[in-house]
Amino acid sequence: MTTVEQPVDVLLSDGTTVQLRQIRPDDAAAIVAMHARFSERTRYLRYFSPYPRIPERDLKRFVTVDHRDREAFVVLAGERIVAVGRYERLGPASPEAEVAFVVEDAYQGRGIGSVLLEHLADAAGRHGIVHFVAEVLPANGTMLRVFADFGYQVQRQYADGVVHLSFPIAATEATLAVQRGREHRTEARSIARLLAPRGIAVYGASTTGQGVGAALLGHLRDGGFAGAI
Repeated sequence: MTTVEQPVDVLLSDGTTVQLRQIRPDDAAAIVAMHARFSERTRYLRYFSPYPRIPERDLKRFVTVDHRDREAFVVLAGERIVAVGRYERLGPASPEAEVAFVVEDAYQGRGIGSVLLEHLADAAGRHGIVHFVAEVLPANGTMLRVFADFGYQVQRQYADGVVHLSFPIAATEATLAVQRGREHRTEARSIARLLAPRGIAVYGASTTGQGVGAALLGHLRDGGFAGAI
């Protein structure tokens, strides 16, 4: 995996496609717009507070990273940012970094968290980071499952109402198997509508019954396709 300054296509668990790239300072307005679309629950689970708006100081820090000690990726659906994930090294030359990500409500449950975690871990590993830590509210079961289901050996501690997670990010047979399995499932779902369509439109089928289009139409009918033609 390489750096992603330019958007790259990413398949989600439902077979749809989004794009992923590194964050840029000019993403500020899009980050504010995404934040405004969050439900109160999503804001609370991510920031541990209502956090109704992003202060200018925080916004500037969110979108300005050095791509080494601090990295962030955004996920785009069309022109709109729908998710962001980041890590921040815990002190100069530290081998540990804190990781966090948030996904817009309408896109939750589609595997975006796993995609962000994979890219963040790869980027961090190339800069000498070997462990991620994270703080997650116990009510955030979805986020806890993202870490647990990735194949990492996650250590958990509960203190002060927060679950503290720590895990090595080096690729293992377990994490690679999880990634391969996710890729196979998403690829299968991405072509499912092509292989099992509800309807088919045929262009260029001559009314004379001659030609390739007419032959294709005849094969569809004779083959017993049950959908609309």
